[in-house]
Amino acid sequence: MKLIINTVNLKIGGAFQRSISFLKELKEIGKDDYHVFYNENIGKQIDVNGFPYNFKFYFFKQTPASLKFRKEIIKRFNTIENKVQPDVVFSFVGPCYWRAKSPHLVGFGVPHIVYDDYKYVKKSSLKIKLEMFYKKYWTKKEADFYVVQTQDVAERLAKKINVDSAKIYLVSNGIGAQYKGVKVKAPDNKGVKKLLMISTFRPSKNFEIINKVIPYLQNDFFNYEFHITIKQEDYERVFKGKEQWVKNHGHVLTKDCPQLYNDCDAMFLPAHLECFSASYPEAMKMERPILTSNLSFAKTVCEDSALYFDNLNAKDVSEKIINLFHDKDLYNSLVKKGKERLEIFDDSRGQAEKYIKICQEIARNKS
Repeated sequence: MKLIINTVNLKIGGAFQRSISFLKELKEIGKDDYHVFYNENIGKQIDVNGFPYNFKFYFFKQTPASLKFRKEIIKRFNTIENKVQPDVVFSFVGPCYWRAKSPHLVGFGVPHIVYDDYKYVKKSSLKIKLEMFYKKYWTKKEADFYVVQTQDVAERLAKKINVDSAKIYLVSNGIGAQYKGVKVKAPDNKGVKKLLMISTFRPSKNFEIINKVIPYLQNDFFNYEFHITIKQEDYERVFKGKEQWVKNHGHVLTKDCPQLYNDCDAMFLPAHLECFSASYPEAMKMERPILTSNLSFAKTVCEDSALYFDNLNAKDVSEKIINLFHDKDLYNSLVKKGKERLEIFDDSRGQAEKYIKICQEIARNKS
């Protein structure tokens, strides 16, 4: 099988990390002919010269998401596709703003489209709504097949863009290759409880709620710190004056994420919107309890292995945090349930095998 793998539009975030894990796993198990479109950020995390002979890499400085460069990049995409004549094109996540001639499998990752019944989405600005309309148009236009990470998203996507559910494949998210063989350390932060939020800064992530939560925590027996991984300019803009409680690690390489979990006491994610956050299975693997939003995208992944809060209510968030660290039985129970829940998710090797199996099935049936 000849396969084009398109990762050009990935620069940061969960899908970016998963694409790195996918390529690393493919390096070990891949037996087909792979043609990989990649960018500078991908190139910083994998050694393209260290891959075997059945891989060929094509570097792109810009992404088709930019109207300024789209025509030029799509022309090159098409030229390579015509030369390679792939059985399948797999764009790791969309929209990628390219309609390949070959059967095109696209990863779905725009939660605004499938969760448009959420209050957060309904209250979006006109600009955001127009942007999502545009992305929804391309989501349907560019793909022949889709791959999603939860059954909830699969069912919603079929309805929202009116596509046959048989064209939607499911590959659950899970822990990346960087977590294999990692030694989990028990937290030893006695007087200071550290909450970890590994995420890029986006409005949907709800970082700002941290500022409102801090006053409720200040009189507690424990001291609290929120450890985050955002750009320094965003940190200075949002958390100026809160440096005592909010510690920023900046952009963290995927290989360094397990150490962050070992250094902290719990995973914290107050997001308004997700398709699937890898932070959930990562926390389960690293035996850290999960504190997260009481919304269906989180519950469909975590079920009873998380402590849920109203992510718009700072008082409720703070009460759940305090409750977690003052109740050892609750803390240990969530860790135990998380370890059990982790078993249902695909690790990076399982994900890679499923992605290839899907592509092979599409290739066999492409006529």
